[in-house]
Amino acid sequence: MRNMSKTNKENMLKMDLQYFAAETDLTTMDDLGDIKSIDFVNRFEAGIKELLELLGVTRLEALSTDMKIQMYKWTTALKDGAVAEGEDIPLSKVTRAKDKSYQVTFNKWRRAVSAESIARHGASVAIDQADNKLLRQVQGGIKTKFVEFMGTNPTAIEAVGLQKALAQSWGKLTTFEEFDGAEFVSFINPMDAATYLGDTKVLADATNVFGMTLLKNFLGANNVVVLNAIPEGKVYSTAVDNIVLAYLDMKASDLGDIFVDFVDETGFISATRGRTLRNATYESLFMNAMVLFPEIPAGVVEATITTEPVTPPDEGAGA
Repeated sequence: MRNMSKTNKENMLKMDLQYFAAETDLTTMDDLGDIKSIDFVNRFEAGIKELLELLGVTRLEALSTDMKIQMYKWTTALKDGAVAEGEDIPLSKVTRAKDKSYQVTFNKWRRAVSAESIARHGASVAIDQADNKLLRQVQGGIKTKFVEFMGTNPTAIEAVGLQKALAQSWGKLTTFEEFDGAEFVSFINPMDAATYLGDTKVLADATNVFGMTLLKNFLGANNVVVLNAIPEGKVYSTAVDNIVLAYLDMKASDLGDIFVDFVDETGFISATRGRTLRNATYESLFMNAMVLFPEIPAGVVEATITTEPVTPPDEGAGA
């Protein structure tokens, strides 16, 4: 070894350094923030896509810079139908006109985890599980807002019992010319479904997505969605084509170079993470602007479930 040349020693040192060097693409501590952020936005995107697939919705509209959504209404000009023999029949006209417009809320959520929390519980609990709870709350807000929009200015009817409420809702929808040949979907409260079912065997295929349960061929209706946000005693029904998802593309906006570090493929939501040294915390910032809404509020049928009327006893009976 004493006679080993300087070149040989250098080569051996290089081999030792290569042996102890970290593998290529090894996940390090600095990568965890990126990986967790990417996972969060991808799971949110997957949840939205599953929701749209469950509802059958294909209409996605990117919001413009004013971040407004436009609703529409039907206006009808019905002419007198009492036309004498041989006279020209006047034209009645039904048009779709602009109704109210709404400003979409820009949502921002910030969460911070202390160094002590990460040290005590580990990153999996302190970051991942907390993200899961936040994700469910964000999804819940989308569903709640959707139900609020459905109740904005619906076409109201009443029906005795859940089955008749569904049947009459779908019957009413078929009278809207714009929905001719369209696929319909109804939304009901879980308690109304449970009240109807009781001991009845469920003759439906259930699919659970985004906190919703889709029942196929339930009480003769093709698509019935069980949703907690629906008020008990109400059934909302509309055409699938009437449901629109409007969103601000987070990756295309000017925010991308300033506040957006990670975004899903569609741009539905962004995530930004970083250390705050002054208080030894790890902060997360999530942002989006998104709303699921019925384009024509009057194209939503709101059925109020009533009970069978009680027939008062005949006072003269048995007299």
